[in-house]
Amino acid sequence: MKFSQVAKTYNEIEKTSSLIQMRERLALLLKKSTPEEVKALCYLTLGRIAPSYSTILLGMGESMVAKSIAKASGESIEEVKRHIKKTGDAGLAAENLIKSKGKLEIKDVMGTLEKIAKKKGAGSVQEKIEILADLLKKSSGIEARYVVRIVLGQLRLGAGDKTILDALAIAYTGTQKARQKLERAYHIRPDLGEIGKTLASKGLRAVEKIGIKLFVPIQAMLCQRIRELSDVEEKMGFPVAVEHKYDGERVQAHKRGDQVRLFSRRLDDVTSQFPEIVKAVKKLKAKKCIIDGEAIAIDKEGNALPFQTMMQRRRKYEIEEYAKKIPISLRVFDLLYLEGKSLIDESYPKRHEKLEKTVKKSKQLELAERIVCESLQCIDEFFEKMCERGAEGIVIKSMDPSSTYEAGTRGWKWIKWKPEYMRGMRDTFDLVIIGAYWGRGKRSGTYGALLCAIYDDKNDKFLTFCKLGSGFTDAQLKELPKKLTVHKGKPARASVKKNMIPDVWISPETVIEVTGANITKSPSHTSGYALRFPRFVRYRKKKPSQATTLEEIKTLTQERTS
Repeated sequence: MKFSQVAKTYNEIEKTSSLIQMRERLALLLKKSTPEEVKALCYLTLGRIAPSYSTILLGMGESMVAKSIAKASGESIEEVKRHIKKTGDAGLAAENLIKSKGKLEIKDVMGTLEKIAKKKGAGSVQEKIEILADLLKKSSGIEARYVVRIVLGQLRLGAGDKTILDALAIAYTGTQKARQKLERAYHIRPDLGEIGKTLASKGLRAVEKIGIKLFVPIQAMLCQRIRELSDVEEKMGFPVAVEHKYDGERVQAHKRGDQVRLFSRRLDDVTSQFPEIVKAVKKLKAKKCIIDGEAIAIDKEGNALPFQTMMQRRRKYEIEEYAKKIPISLRVFDLLYLEGKSLIDESYPKRHEKLEKTVKKSKQLELAERIVCESLQCIDEFFEKMCERGAEGIVIKSMDPSSTYEAGTRGWKWIKWKPEYMRGMRDTFDLVIIGAYWGRGKRSGTYGALLCAIYDDKNDKFLTFCKLGSGFTDAQLKELPKKLTVHKGKPARASVKKNMIPDVWISPETVIEVTGANITKSPSHTSGYALRFPRFVRYRKKKPSQATTLEEIKTLTQERTS
């Protein structure tokens, strides 16, 4: 397929705010493609050249790309920079300056970008510039626009993972209904390219057979939220397992022999960050396994330290030095794979029984503290005990025979209960930033408030929930324009009413934790609800699709639909 067809489709998508039209245009493009082209398109449409968990990076910033545009167009670097400054978009600058007719195919673009990613070490900077310049010379203006945006990670189409899954379902089954089956496969094997290629070449049944693969992270199972602790009996029944909820970083560890890789909740490879966990996992008797847990900072006695201390370990340099200053322990609570067999379809009691036999306690690796309860009083007593120790709360888990591990799903088999959920205390929410308003007075030159949204899982949309301006330090306010990615035009998946239109649209990719007094009905916000007196707490290492959902808000307001 000619890349010009891809660029034309991207241009059409960029101009629409309709998710339906976006899916239809993507579906039409995918249907015309070969299986290998489908794989490439699944990555490129998300502004990538590989799955999200991959460590493959292009490693080109705007300065390098500007030099490539200059070489391809014959213009001076000063002229290129002038165009970028004028348009605010290196992609548009490339389109304005490059006049070739364009002869690219999808395979040319993917092959070249993969070649750029492989260049490492001395002299690689100049090599990358030359390789991209050669590609741009063969591009038409509109092709150059999207090549540059993909390279810079600024595609701005507003397409999310679920949008791609919808388009694949429509293209190859004729209906959106098949998305559920595609999504289940994606939660177990989060590689859209592989799923798209399998669907296009072998059909839906082959996708349904996709299973766990070592060193490919499984999307984490998530917790639901309840309004009252007494709701546990209705949602789960008894007995239940009750675990200490640690305030750290979710880590999934994969082991095969002496090979170990660690993945975060966002599917990032964090192996290099936690050498002590890698060492501890290597010592497990199991030859092949995948364990799920929470990495926490600990003191000399092995007691959990605050989340802020833990975050000091997220660094590129001086890792060994900080490992001595701030030791880390992985508190394990689930076993997903053992000796070549997937356990995700087994019940939680069976998984935990095997986990107990697999994990032997050490300072860097031990089972999460838990008890089995037959009553609400038992849960409450354990909760109070954990709170006295400064725990984030508890996680209550179903022990029913149907208590499988639901990858990537926020179901009623796991429930979280935190101190702030109790009456008279503030709740917390994980919200996605979708817009910003310029500040005045003391906040002049930066953003004075942010437009934040919850996630509508059913429709793959972000619905506004509050305007946030409190809780930031002066330093945090100052860095906001640099930290947040501006989106030219409204993101396709953001739903906003006219009276809430922000000064600046923000790409819906940053998740923050926000506290608030209570939730009220709101005609101004597209969620139908507003968070009163919102206050920033911290940034979260979560994907936007893992933010607080509309269903959670309905649950908290006792309006959850069945």
